[in-house]
Amino acid sequence: MHLMPHLPTRRSVLGRIAGAIPAAWAATHRSVLAAPAPPDLVDPARGPGAGWTIAVLPDTQNYAKYAKNQRHFDRMTRWLAEHIEPWNIRAVLHEGDVVEQNGITEGGGHGGGDQNSEQQWESARRSLDSLTGNVPVIFTTGNHDYGIRRAEDRRTRFPDYFGLTHNPLTCDGRGGGIRIEGPPNAHGEETLENGAYEIAGPDGRSLLILSLEWGPRRTVVDWARAFLRRPAYAGHTALLLVHDFLNDDNRRSGWDGKKKVSGNPHTYGTGARGDTHDGEDLWRALVKDAPQIHLVLNGHVMGRHVGYRVDPATAGHDVHQMLFNAQGLGGGSFEKGNGGDGWLRLLTFEPDGRTLAVRTFSPLKLDAGASPWWDAPDWRFSVPLPAPG
Repeated sequence: MHLMPHLPTRRSVLGRIAGAIPAAWAATHRSVLAAPAPPDLVDPARGPGAGWTIAVLPDTQNYAKYAKNQRHFDRMTRWLAEHIEPWNIRAVLHEGDVVEQNGITEGGGHGGGDQNSEQQWESARRSLDSLTGNVPVIFTTGNHDYGIRRAEDRRTRFPDYFGLTHNPLTCDGRGGGIRIEGPPNAHGEETLENGAYEIAGPDGRSLLILSLEWGPRRTVVDWARAFLRRPAYAGHTALLLVHDFLNDDNRRSGWDGKKKVSGNPHTYGTGARGDTHDGEDLWRALVKDAPQIHLVLNGHVMGRHVGYRVDPATAGHDVHQMLFNAQGLGGGSFEKGNGGDGWLRLLTFEPDGRTLAVRTFSPLKLDAGASPWWDAPDWRFSVPLPAPG
């Protein structure tokens, strides 16, 4: 996670539409100006009734680091497993920071949790195993998943707990599952830290998901760029899943060229020698020139917990970039916290073939008798997409 100051919300951005909007702003926010109506708040047990869904888990470190929060993590993944059919869930995406500390032998204390790293990884695996064999799960890794406490280096226990073939629906090692391929990690191993995945949507859309490691190295970005140039994937809609990209002020990390800002991948041991990419680096090196990338998802940043922007790519299409990270909610990172109030994001490809509905749901709120939906423009909205094919 990374803390950011309180800054304008998507509601305030939309509110400026009625006033005088600079031409440059309007030119790079065409889809915000013409955004479809927000999706209905539906019965969560029955789902939207049509379309198909990708579910998103934000940073789960605050569930894993406290033993008392295991039940909340379990509830989130169990709800997803129980509602695959009504929501037509085709994959679950994890935005990274699976755990709080990758390599500690005792619980951290003072906001660092009461479980050591082995216990944290075991907690995460127990919860996520509700999904294993039921739906593919795609990971990006976060800074807390490396080193000892804070990505001091690229050692990680992630592959020990979520191996390449851990979930056969993701990859079974024999050509089955949705994973196509991926470059090796920093230690030359083929893992789920990086990969390309293909989902055939029931509406005829071919969705390509690229997940990249924390602060991706140059070789990883080079692989992703070359992969997207293959003719076989020219007609796909691509989604990029990374841990760091957009901040909660709706600007990409490193947008101003300042790399030594707290939370930027360049400030960690994993980026000390410059072999890393922040959000702006990834935009310039990969996203803006990729004709297939229409969506970018990330976690990492707290503050407002959400962010959104849309920019035109070189090919002229819009790229929708979304931050979602609820880990600071429900008491935040400290002992009083419950891990993040159980918030999930449900991205539904609507049956019109041109709309992505974004809803934010919490089974913990549902259990408490409160509204399970976060009903605000930053948390419930729709974005236009090109038609399939």
